[in-house]
Amino acid sequence: MRVANTVDLKNKTNELVRWAMAGEPVIITLRGKPAAALTPLTESDLESFVLRYAQAKTTRPRRAEEMIRYTTVGSDLGTIYVAYSEQGVCAVDVGTSGEAFARAVHRKSQRPVEQDLHPPQTLRQNLRQFVGALDSFRGPVDLSMVGPFERLVLERLRRIPKGQVRTYGDIAREIGYPGAARAVGNACAKNPVPLLVPCHRVVRSDGGLGGYSLRGGPALKRRLLAQEGVDMREVRAS
Repeated sequence: MRVANTVDLKNKTNELVRWAMAGEPVIITLRGKPAAALTPLTESDLESFVLRYAQAKTTRPRRAEEMIRYTTVGSDLGTIYVAYSEQGVCAVDVGTSGEAFARAVHRKSQRPVEQDLHPPQTLRQNLRQFVGALDSFRGPVDLSMVGPFERLVLERLRRIPKGQVRTYGDIAREIGYPGAARAVGNACAKNPVPLLVPCHRVVRSDGGLGGYSLRGGPALKRRLLAQEGVDMREVRAS
């Protein structure tokens, strides 16, 4: 173990980093008392650090009085409930009721939620096109109900083409956090706009299907992937 004071931290940064990268813990002292530690991060440590760092970042201030509205669109999956703010679609669910959907969105957003019988024409067109092909949703998506790390993951998922899958580890590497596969899985589980942000196209690295946040769970995930042309012989049920 190496011990250095705050002056060393300022003047010998490279040397201290070399010690830490070599696997030797480095304790930083302030006025003779331990104040911090420099140590290599394990994969688990890295995941915890990523989540803690991301959640600590500030997000856009949101006025409580900003209204969220919702509409519905029919599909082969049943009635899809779609909530949207001024920034874009912010919540999606299938097979619920309007009242239950509104309550769930209100709990997550702490904003008033009401049904819109005359949603914007552009939104209606985008939803109809999406439901017809279940491919890429072309409209804006509001991910303000999740943290910065989750937003980073979900924005990356929007780039997965229909008929293809990625693993949680693939996504972790693509966003620059190769040790955060589990954190990517957690972000997928928190996806407030499944289908539109296709977290169903992310599977486990061992070939397992993995979970799915939308009502219907892994069975629906399997159905969606099969409809998109994914060879399900290569994806295990669990």
